[in-house]
Amino acid sequence: MIAISNRNEDFFLCARTKRERQDRMVALAVVGSLFLPWVVSIGTIWVAAVYVMVDYRRLRIAVHSTQMKGLLLALLCNVFAAAYYQNTLGVIMVLGFFAMVLYGSYLYKTMTHSLFHRISDFACLMSVAGILVAVIQKLAFLHTAPGYRPVSFYFNANYFGMMIEFTVLLTVYRAYTNRRGRPFYAAVVLVNLIGLYLCGSLSALAAMTAGVLLFLLLKRRYKVCAAFLLLVLLFLAATQCIPALLPREGEADTSFAQRLSIWHGALQGIADQPLFGHGMMSYFFLHDQFGTYATFHCHNLYLEVLLDFGIFGACVFAITLGSQILRILRRIRAGTCGNAMLLVLVSIGVVLVHGMTDVTIFWTQTGMLFLFLFSASGIRAKYGLPDAVPVRRLAEREC
Repeated sequence: MIAISNRNEDFFLCARTKRERQDRMVALAVVGSLFLPWVVSIGTIWVAAVYVMVDYRRLRIAVHSTQMKGLLLALLCNVFAAAYYQNTLGVIMVLGFFAMVLYGSYLYKTMTHSLFHRISDFACLMSVAGILVAVIQKLAFLHTAPGYRPVSFYFNANYFGMMIEFTVLLTVYRAYTNRRGRPFYAAVVLVNLIGLYLCGSLSALAAMTAGVLLFLLLKRRYKVCAAFLLLVLLFLAATQCIPALLPREGEADTSFAQRLSIWHGALQGIADQPLFGHGMMSYFFLHDQFGTYATFHCHNLYLEVLLDFGIFGACVFAITLGSQILRILRRIRAGTCGNAMLLVLVSIGVVLVHGMTDVTIFWTQTGMLFLFLFSASGIRAKYGLPDAVPVRRLAEREC
């Protein structure tokens, strides 16, 4: 029997069939591509989606759940809504969203502890390369544009910030599941914090802080939690004494005024088509109609979902996430919740916190990385085990 945690066994040793080996290679390629230029990520995700669609067995595994069928129905309605309002960009976006959801569902149904851990370590390593690119970008514009926010391999700095949030959470999780690798994970966290500072995303900073604190509280690491909170408070106090430490803090008032204008326009759009919405990226073509601030999205996840997907789509998303949250909370009460499930809960929390001021989750790289984290909640479902089964029993079933 092979342990599922921290040994140096061959990555593919537990894959007993050619199909399973192929699944693992595709999963590794998809997650690795998320830390490369976004064009590469989009292409790789579509290849993975086609990989699932062309095989009837894989396709049936991916769509064989009520929640998945509900998501597919919501996306289909969104395509029709976007086409009706001549929202071409929305049609393109929802097709990409479909590819992510389809492959993410298959990943959820086929995930194992060993696969999740191996890909997590690979993601941590790949994130360092992205931060190095951001450092080079910052140095290149240091004299000509001191306020430049590096984007690394991502479309803008806010997407970069969310990628760092998820990577830090993943690294903290691995530090608890692989004690031998803690020096490596500490270095990865430090490098990613440098990247977070360079990209200047205040929303990402707040969401990451909330996520790490929640994970530590759920782990009952109260002393570590207090120390981390103290470091954050000291940093915030230092920014008040030395404003240059957080140069974008002065933009907060202007940014909030712009968001108020955006939210006002979004509410008008929601009232105009409350049931099925206007299709993805609809604010981009609606802001002229309402005379509000021009931008690509609502800068609020909750308003964005209602504007794009309507009440029907919002209910589907709420049921999907809410059912997982309730499932995890039941395990916490029963004392059978493992680290992977805590990571899923915290990841959802981070998305909800960051979503108060931005819609960075609706992007190829950030969305797919979240779905990878979310797939950890499917590890037990693969074996058809009840919630109360201890985690160590999974090792006996996995290999």
